[in-house]
Amino acid sequence: MSRSSAREAQVEPLPALVAVAVVCLAVGAFATVRADVLPVGASDAPTDEVLSDAVDAASPTGSVVVSPARLDAAISPDGYAVNVTVTADDREWTAGEQPPPDAASASQRVPVRVADGRTEPGRLTVAVWS
Repeated sequence: MSRSSAREAQVEPLPALVAVAVVCLAVGAFATVRADVLPVGASDAPTDEVLSDAVDAASPTGSVVVSPARLDAAISPDGYAVNVTVTADDREWTAGEQPPPDAASASQRVPVRVADGRTEPGRLTVAVWS
């Protein structure tokens, strides 16, 4: 092997540093633009925790059946507002303020007590915003 073939794949340090700096600036610019496009607070909202708390609050102790009369929007964490909605049997029950269009949401299928002794499949949905 000749000595000249050992240097064929090498790059000068200054152009390599400039290339790395350009890539870092491009990634930083992309992240900045991406952060401006995403709605603020929607991805940070604790929807899964609020959904779990809403199901627990709407279910009588020891039951898995959701009672619309027990809906409570007071389960919101500090700094957030919550809307809780239950739908079943073409009916809807809501607790809390009307959520803005960019609110983060989560939902879960639950059995809903629509009348004494009558349970229907339904969905509990929470919307969380700051």
